Amino acid sequence: MNKKYLFLLCCFCFFLTGCWDEMNIEERGFVVGVAFDLAEEQSGDSPMITMTNQFVVPAGFGTPSEGGNSSEKPYSNLSVTGQSLFEMTREMATIQGNAPYYEHLQSIVVAEELAQEPHMFENVMDLLIRDPEMRRETRVVVSAKKAKDILEIEPTLEPLPAMHINTVNDNIDRAGGLIQPLRIGELNEYMLEEYNYLIPIVRAFEDRIIFNGAGIFDGKSNQLVDTISGLEIFGVNLITGKLKGGFINFKAKDEKMVYEIKQAKSNIKIEADQTDHITIDIEIDTEGNIAETFGGRSLLDENYMEVVNKHLREEIKHQVTDILKKGQEEIGMDFFGFSKIMREKHYKTWEKIKGDWEDGKNIFQNATINVTVENTIRTVGTTNRTKDLKRSE
Repeated sequence: MNKKYLFLLCCFCFFLTGCWDEMNIEERGFVVGVAFDLAEEQSGDSPMITMTNQFVVPAGFGTPSEGGNSSEKPYSNLSVTGQSLFEMTREMATIQGNAPYYEHLQSIVVAEELAQEPHMFENVMDLLIRDPEMRRETRVVVSAKKAKDILEIEPTLEPLPAMHINTVNDNIDRAGGLIQPLRIGELNEYMLEEYNYLIPIVRAFEDRIIFNGAGIFDGKSNQLVDTISGLEIFGVNLITGKLKGGFINFKAKDEKMVYEIKQAKSNIKIEADQTDHITIDIEIDTEGNIAETFGGRSLLDENYMEVVNKHLREEIKHQVTDILKKGQEEIGMDFFGFSKIMREKHYKTWEKIKGDWEDGKNIFQNATINVTVENTIRTVGTTNRTKDLKRSE
């Protein structure tokens, strides 16, 4: 019996140890945004980095009746310069008083000039990816200029600049020139598989931020090698099937129109029988509305609508082929995901040619890419219908 009681006592002691690592919430420095820049002054062999953390200031969220100071900012930015990110994090604890806590981190902003330096971007991301506090949903963006300036923009609708970055980037369903927000978990997969990838570029404009364009990263070196514009992103999204919405301007018989895209699908087939010459067929199918017209022609005229559809197909195909040409001829990189499809659908062939995909024989650069486009215009608005009814009277 004594042994039985002793066993139960040990079990109870085990359950009572659940709070051994408890830390008071007031002792944590909650970080919601991190920015990385090359330091203005460099010394030594290794580049100096300036790391900026955006800490939450709870008192800035309160009201005077609740004991809060309404004039105080709800955040505080702290910058530290050094060569080791790990050391800089520890240094912030001595300055801030509370150790930085990254479990609620929303955004990581990396300066474009830092991402262009060899090995700099992958070294910074490697530390964050391996941090046990890091959430896989944390988003990564590239700043056209100083990254820490992005964390200084004070939004009117959001209390925290780091959260405002995510709010603006979520409008991908309204603007076709935005790419899907890149999460650090997806970035980790790209880095492991050595796939090329795109990261949204954010710019500071007066008192607001603007997403415009994307940085192209080499999957082998994880280095920023080039950038593309928002219009070119529109073409990439159509190719990859990631377009959630947006609009396109085009002309039909010199009359300007705006086509609002409600749905877009893409089907990519790769013919890999001839390993020295790959053929890629891309079928794009969109569905949407004529949202705006700048002419007097009626959209209820079936013959005229055939002309409209023809010009719309040509414009979409033109934007798609332009970015494909840039990827093959100017940049020489596959950032469309074709290599991933090759690996998934033609694994044996891919293992033979992967070394020559962008290097050596330059198989991607010499591949034949065919593009076909189909559109479905569901509605043309009520204005033209009212116009036609009046004419019939």
